[in-house]
Amino acid sequence: MKVVLRSLALVAAVGLLAGCVNKDKQAACPGMVALADASTLHVFRAGAPADPSNVLYTVQIARVHGICEISKRSHEVDADIDVYLRATRAPNGQPAQYNVAYFVAVTQGDRVVNKFPFTAQISFAPGEAVAEVTETAPTTEISLEEGKHAWDYQVLVGMPLTKGDLDYNRTIGRYGQ
Repeated sequence: MKVVLRSLALVAAVGLLAGCVNKDKQAACPGMVALADASTLHVFRAGAPADPSNVLYTVQIARVHGICEISKRSHEVDADIDVYLRATRAPNGQPAQYNVAYFVAVTQGDRVVNKFPFTAQISFAPGEAVAEVTETAPTTEISLEEGKHAWDYQVLVGMPLTKGDLDYNRTIGRYGQ
């Protein structure tokens, strides 16, 4: 009985250590986040002024999650990024589909190293007021500069907004309605 308990304790300890190794490995990855100022887009009815009563739909980058593989030999990082988008609208009974542009940018300090454009499709079922979609961006490769580590970089996800979009977001507050 004591041997079985010791064996189970050893297996549990090895499992905990393996979990720590995985966490440490992820901690070495670049930070992956939604860019706050570019994470909400309000789309207005065609020709209508930018007013809350004219919002056709609002889409937000709800969450960004990623993992990476770091190659010490080639000094490259391969990052896989999931982008969770959540769109809302007034329930009107009609189905609707919208294409939403977003980007994945790799930064190092205040410098943009690379930027990749993508498009997601948001679909509302009849009468549905909320639609969610998860987009998996193709592998984002980061070539590490001499003397830099993966954690010196950051992956930012956002939507390309106009100055008018940004101004509207600021008038209604950071997190929208």
